[in-house]
Amino acid sequence: MARVVVTGIAGCIGSWVAKHLLEGGHDVVGLDLAGQLPNGALLGIEGLHVESLDVADHARFATFLRAAEPDGIVHLVSLLMPTCRDQPTTCVDVNVQSFMTVLESARELDCNVTYASSAWVQKPPPDGRLVSEEDDLEPQSLYGVFKLANEGMARLYARDHGVRCNGLRPYIVYGPGRVGGLTADINLALMAAARGEAYRIGFGGSVALHHASDVAALFARLALSPSAAGRVYNVRGSVCRMDEVVATIEAVTGTQGLVTFEDRPLPIAANLSDAALQRDYGPLAFMDLREGMASTLATYRNAESISG
Repeated sequence: MARVVVTGIAGCIGSWVAKHLLEGGHDVVGLDLAGQLPNGALLGIEGLHVESLDVADHARFATFLRAAEPDGIVHLVSLLMPTCRDQPTTCVDVNVQSFMTVLESARELDCNVTYASSAWVQKPPPDGRLVSEEDDLEPQSLYGVFKLANEGMARLYARDHGVRCNGLRPYIVYGPGRVGGLTADINLALMAAARGEAYRIGFGGSVALHHASDVAALFARLALSPSAAGRVYNVRGSVCRMDEVVATIEAVTGTQGLVTFEDRPLPIAANLSDAALQRDYGPLAFMDLREGMASTLATYRNAESISG
C-alpha cells in the first residue's frame, strides 16, 4: 500500500484520482484550499479528510508535504486559463512556484511526482497532422506557458537531481464533477440537455475529449509506477468535431436542437499521438465518447444530481 498526496483533490480529476487510489487500497492524503470534497458523495467517497491549505503559501505547503511522508505526489492544483489571463502574478505563485515546492519536497523525500500539464502547451498545426510530445510547442495562452514551464522544471529535476516525475497532457476532461473552467462547457451542455434546457458551447472546431475516470486512472497509475524520469505524455482522447459532440449529446439525452456552439476553434492541437504513453503503459483502452457521456448521465441520475 502506498501513501499518495493529491493536491487539488476537490477538483474533478482530483476526486477521481482519490477514488481510483482508494479502490486500489492505497492511503490518500488530500489537499485543497476548499477543505472539502464536494464530489465525494457523487463518486461514493466517504470519510476522506481534506487539508485546507493554499499552495501559494509555499513554506506551509512544504511543511505539509514533509509531514505527510508520501510515497508519491499527484499535483493537480492549478488556476485555469481565464484566471491566468486576468491574474497572471497570482497564477505564477500557484501554477509555477507551487510546483517548484513539490519538486524540492520530492527531492528531499525521495518520492514520485505525477503532475498535470495540458494540451494547451501545443498549438494546432495548420495541416491537422498527428502531433507528438515534441511538436508545435508554442502555447497560445499564459496558462499553456506556465504548464510548459512546469514540464521544463520536471525534466531538469529528473536529470539533475534524480526526481522521478512524470506529467500528463489531457485536453478536455468531462464527466461527473466537471463544472469549472472554459472547457467545462461540454459537461455543462450534456447536463443542460438532460434537463431539457438549451446550452451554447463557447467554442467549436476539433477537440479531444477524455472521461475523467480514464484520465484519473492514468494519474494514479503513473504515481505508483513512474516510467523514465522527467517524461511528459500526450493523452489521446476521442478526437472529433464539435458537431459530432453535439450529435452524441443529443443521442444519449434523446433531445434535439438544445445544444449549439460557437464556430471558434480552441488554439490547441487536438490530434495528439499517445504512442509514447501506449509504449510505456499500454495497451490502454479508453471510453469512447458515447460510452463516456452515457456513463456520466448514469452517475448523475443514480445520485439524483440532475436538477433544474
